[in-house]
Amino acid sequence: MNPISYAGTIPENPDEVVVYFVYGTLCRGQCRQHCWPITPLAVHPAWVQGTLFGREDYPALRPGNQRVGGECWFFSKPDAQRVTAVLDEIEVTNQPGHPNLYDRVELQANLVAPSHQKPVNQVGLPQTWVASAYHYATDPLRDGFDRLTERETEYGTLVLWPPEKWRLPRDL
Repeated sequence: MNPISYAGTIPENPDEVVVYFVYGTLCRGQCRQHCWPITPLAVHPAWVQGTLFGREDYPALRPGNQRVGGECWFFSKPDAQRVTAVLDEIEVTNQPGHPNLYDRVELQANLVAPSHQKPVNQVGLPQTWVASAYHYATDPLRDGFDRLTERETEYGTLVLWPPEKWRLPRDL
């Protein structure tokens, strides 16, 4: 991902926003980036703690100790219900008559900036946010996923899906 593609300024009052952490097809440049129902206030690279699994079509996040790279999408609180409903449908979460494919969870998301840039956040605002995210509901290995490994990126050592996200210039 090119850091230039990230947009927006983190809102000045953290109490007036909701944050969603995504790590796969809903990220910028991926096949579902246009599924968000509302334009976000801001989108910034971030990481959460977990274990990331991947296959060709999409990734799966589970609890763990890896630094999993993705994006924080910031929305105003009045938009939270609409955004959550759309994401729950995409992730097959809390859909009547269907078992959950993913479970919605709250995680600590840590904003990051490329090593050559200053932090993305304004002075005085948190670098860590409580964010809604989605954990895969069952064992990913049983569904054909492979466990992904951390690698060095311009944002630090992270595990990413797809693996080419945030490549270092020397890797191109």
